[in-house]
Amino acid sequence: MLERIIMASELFEDIKRARAEKRLSQRDLGRLLGMPQSHISKIESGAVDIKLSSLTQICRVLDLELQLVPRKNVPAVEAIIKASSSRLTEQEAPRPAYSLEEDEDE
Repeated sequence: MLERIIMASELFEDIKRARAEKRLSQRDLGRLLGMPQSHISKIESGAVDIKLSSLTQICRVLDLELQLVPRKNVPAVEAIIKASSSRLTEQEAPRPAYSLEEDEDE
């Protein structure tokens, strides 16, 4: 699910969204991680400072990839992600089985 670079302020919302997409409750995610549901709630709301090891563990369970990018390289990485996302979108777009265009002979 690496579609864009996220900043810390967006991180917790993306974790919550990824959990919901996997149809996991906070309690379910907590069980998978060995954490109480209340701690998952605090993480998603940004109420706790999360350790990098815990963040990595959460990302693995949610099939997310956590990558740290040097600040000076962020624009280049964002450009690559944007370019690859637009190519994927075009390739994944459904193609019509038929066309309603008029024949050229008419």
